[in-house]
Amino acid sequence: MRGSGLKAIIFCWLIYGFFYLNRLNLSPVIPLIMADLEITHSRIGLVGALFYLTYTLIQLPAGFLADTFGATRIIVAGGTISALANLLFGFGNRLLHLVLSQCLNGLGQGCGFTTIIKIIDRHFPVSQRARALGLVMTSTAFFNVAAFYIAALIGEMFGWRTVFFSAGLLFIPVLVFFAWAMKTLDPEKREKGKTLNTPKPGSAENVKSLSRHVLSKKMVLLSLGFFCLCYITYGNLVWLPSFLFETYHLSLPAAGLLAALYPLAGIVSRPLGGYVSDVHFKGKRRQTVLAGWGAVLVSTMLLIHIDNFAVNICLIFIIGFFDNFVGPLFFAWVLDMVPDRHAGSGAGTLQFFGHIGTVLSIYISGLIIDGFHSYRPFFLVLSVVSLTGVIAIWMIDEPKEKYS
Repeated sequence: MRGSGLKAIIFCWLIYGFFYLNRLNLSPVIPLIMADLEITHSRIGLVGALFYLTYTLIQLPAGFLADTFGATRIIVAGGTISALANLLFGFGNRLLHLVLSQCLNGLGQGCGFTTIIKIIDRHFPVSQRARALGLVMTSTAFFNVAAFYIAALIGEMFGWRTVFFSAGLLFIPVLVFFAWAMKTLDPEKREKGKTLNTPKPGSAENVKSLSRHVLSKKMVLLSLGFFCLCYITYGNLVWLPSFLFETYHLSLPAAGLLAALYPLAGIVSRPLGGYVSDVHFKGKRRQTVLAGWGAVLVSTMLLIHIDNFAVNICLIFIIGFFDNFVGPLFFAWVLDMVPDRHAGSGAGTLQFFGHIGTVLSIYISGLIIDGFHSYRPFFLVLSVVSLTGVIAIWMIDEPKEKYS
């Protein structure tokens, strides 16, 4: 990993981190918004769920547009929309305003990761992709911590609106830098929407090829597995700060910081998962994913029964570690399954089905917490979803080499 490939990792790491600053700044200040606007868990859950609804719906178009016009343009366009949406959210006084702003934010945010997958596919061979993705995705771990702690701190000091104003304003110059920086890559490696000797994106031949790959049985099972992972990941990311705040009566910054252990674990576990899959298992994804997911299942089941604060913090860290451990492997796996020309669309398909789980998780979790006045049923549902994901991955017959 050197030259243009290393630059691609650095640029993608930075830009996706700022996408996360403009995405996860909602979760740490949920208690402040609820108190200020007098809304319930289920209603603020609806705001988060509708964000991920539009985020999910844009995945397939974003991947196709990245394949057609190039990833950099789509990333910059999406980031600009997200920055504007954050600024608008800061002016919200009613539930409808919050919902519409977050729906717009979801459209912009949905143009981020799928297009980054396209860039990684262009710069790295099959044998290095899991490690490259693992390194890029440490960005989410670092910026998750930043989003959780900084948003909670700014919210407590200056009010929740300032959180969204500052995130949107900071994003704009970073987008300008990214657009310039991507032009410095080796022209031979610079991501493009079209390649020679391949069908045009809109041709019948290309559409038939795309359908054959993204609707295969293996892709359906992989998407079900990613659905389950997203349900677990975003259920935890959105509701863990509130769980710690309400259950253990911590201050908002303390709850945000401790909840940030969940994504923080990914700084180590994401590149480690890529290394284990690429090197130890020689490109096999299935064994690595199953090993990590087993740890998630057991730890989540323990959270249902244990009240001890210190033990639960350790369990949250373990779940976060292995959640992040397996996350990048889904995208390395999908790149193994589809031709290079469909990399964006393949990643978009995985994101689309996966984040249906995100939408359901955020809203259903809010309903469960309101209905039972407890977080135990919330963790019980996460355990059932985790078991479903393990079964889906177990049923995949892993390909020995990438399709051509």
